[in-house]
Amino acid sequence: MIFRNTIRLLLSNFSSVWKVLLYYVICILLTVGICWSFASPILAKLIDNNVFDNLFEGFLGFYNNPIEAVTSINLTATKIGKILLNSIEFRFSIVFLIIWLGFVFPCMLDVVTLAVGEVLYGFMTSQVKFSFTGRFIKNIGKSSIYVMLKYAVLLLMNLMIGGLLIGVMKLVLLRNALYIFLALMVLVFILGFIAFKNTLFSCWLPAISVLDCKVPKAIKQNFKCVFRNFFNIYSNCLTLILTLFVINAIFCVFTFGISLIITLPLSAVVFIIFQMVSYFSTQGMRFYVYQDVFISPKRMEEQDKFKKLKFLI
Repeated sequence: MIFRNTIRLLLSNFSSVWKVLLYYVICILLTVGICWSFASPILAKLIDNNVFDNLFEGFLGFYNNPIEAVTSINLTATKIGKILLNSIEFRFSIVFLIIWLGFVFPCMLDVVTLAVGEVLYGFMTSQVKFSFTGRFIKNIGKSSIYVMLKYAVLLLMNLMIGGLLIGVMKLVLLRNALYIFLALMVLVFILGFIAFKNTLFSCWLPAISVLDCKVPKAIKQNFKCVFRNFFNIYSNCLTLILTLFVINAIFCVFTFGISLIITLPLSAVVFIIFQMVSYFSTQGMRFYVYQDVFISPKRMEEQDKFKKLKFLI
């Protein structure tokens, strides 16, 4: 039901996708403007070494021979690493770009989540249309604290996921059927682990939006809600992640990555909706999914009493 209600709410609040898309475009333009002076000398040197031509040829090769394409991209990435390591004059620029693109830029993109959460809260409870811009400005301080604390809490998990993805690429490069099968198993584990990570903190953002409390206090409420119905949230989260993974992969391949302009904001909004639905469902709170469709889940206190009674019987 959580997955189904998430899709329903997405369809009735699809305008949020365009607002997030516009915000993403602004963040991208701002990032390009700030990073261009640092990146342009590095890009010029990479162009002189035909790096981008090799990458383009590697991506085109996915249609004919995916394994050869991965090998070509891996060799090109190794070549880029050697060029950058040997370019002492770019050391400060490289450090700045790593910090900005690896931390500041993702945080900028994520700051919008609380505004979307509050817009959804207004619709779900009474179909009130909150101003997206107004909510964003109002919550910019709290959103920044939430994003930075979230990245700090999830840092170890994200590094683990990144390491496993690198391991998958290394296994594929060995060109052995057994290793490729093992790489697929690791990829399945990664998707399951991502679902576990998102489930574990799925009610944190909604607790901030609904209770209007401080970020550290909301995380306590998060664990209280999640562990009431963990396996139900996890199964729905896993289904959602697999669905979005397939959609993003298919559209990315057939549009040469252009579709990510739409599918990434779509995925971000879907995850926010999923979190809101998970919180409302575990709390037994009634909410709208369409203008005339009202969901009234059973209160968790009633379910808890039933489980205790069943145990006594």
